Amino acid sequence: MRFTHIYVEERAAGLKETEKILSKARDANVIYIRHYKDVFDRKRQDRTLQKDNQALIIAVREGNRIFEGAPVCQSFGQKNFYYASSMMNCPFDCEYCYLRGMYPSSYMVVFVNLDDYRKDVEEKLKEGPMYVCASYDTDLIAMNSLTGHADFWKEMALSHDDLLVELRTKAAPVIEDNISNVIYAYTISPEETVTCYERYTASVSARIRSAAGALSRGAKVRLCFDPVIRIPDYRDAYKRLIHQITAEIDLKELTDVSVGTFRISSDYLNKMRKAYPDSKIAWYPYVVKNGVAQYGPDTDKEMQEYICGLLGEHIGREKIFKWN
Repeated sequence: MRFTHIYVEERAAGLKETEKILSKARDANVIYIRHYKDVFDRKRQDRTLQKDNQALIIAVREGNRIFEGAPVCQSFGQKNFYYASSMMNCPFDCEYCYLRGMYPSSYMVVFVNLDDYRKDVEEKLKEGPMYVCASYDTDLIAMNSLTGHADFWKEMALSHDDLLVELRTKAAPVIEDNISNVIYAYTISPEETVTCYERYTASVSARIRSAAGALSRGAKVRLCFDPVIRIPDYRDAYKRLIHQITAEIDLKELTDVSVGTFRISSDYLNKMRKAYPDSKIAWYPYVVKNGVAQYGPDTDKEMQEYICGLLGEHIGREKIFKWN
């Protein structure tokens, strides 16, 4: 991904990780700033314009860096479930993404004080094994050639047997390693959803080929049918999708699969509606329950059960995780 401008916090200037990034983006205009929020948290930003003219902010993350998993996220049965935020925002532009309502800016932020993340993880590991989703607020794999953050989390897994790392992506990387405690999680959607709502992401067929290649090299792979969007004829769309997947992948070889319908914090949804007044996803008449906007209970149950039923023809039910 090409950035026209790179903003660098003064305290991040000269750090090893900063210099690595700048050496790979020599064409960008570098601007030094006091604090990343001076740019990222400005009022009245145009997120759509920023997506088409991306800038990167290099910063140092203070305070919390490792967070307990949120109720809207799936823990896959893991007890000590956390997610990390070593980057903010994503190179892709999915219409349903909660980041549209979470952040005031579309600019990407990369935090370069990775040694602090290492210390945070090692401190929490003293309490017992932990499961960390390192790529919820971004796509570390898609950005790895520039930032190296996916490599950082793989190295963390290699040096800590009691750390399980998930790297989720909508890209189509060539996976050449098979680290036993790293799960490559591919978000998979029907072609209709990708075409309408997942701008800049890899095609469905490319993601499937990438997942198949990772499996052939012995890597752990998870397929995430999440979020499921209620598109017209979703039943036929998901039937075709799973047929397409099973033509290249034996689902029994997967670590597991997840199924989850679209859901989002009602606060984030309200912000999305203000920022994207023409979005069909944002303006769907969702039901709000415990602060989470979601499809009505009957619709939600119908969609999840249908997709789980299709998957159950190819993989044991014990490997299918539903959101609720």
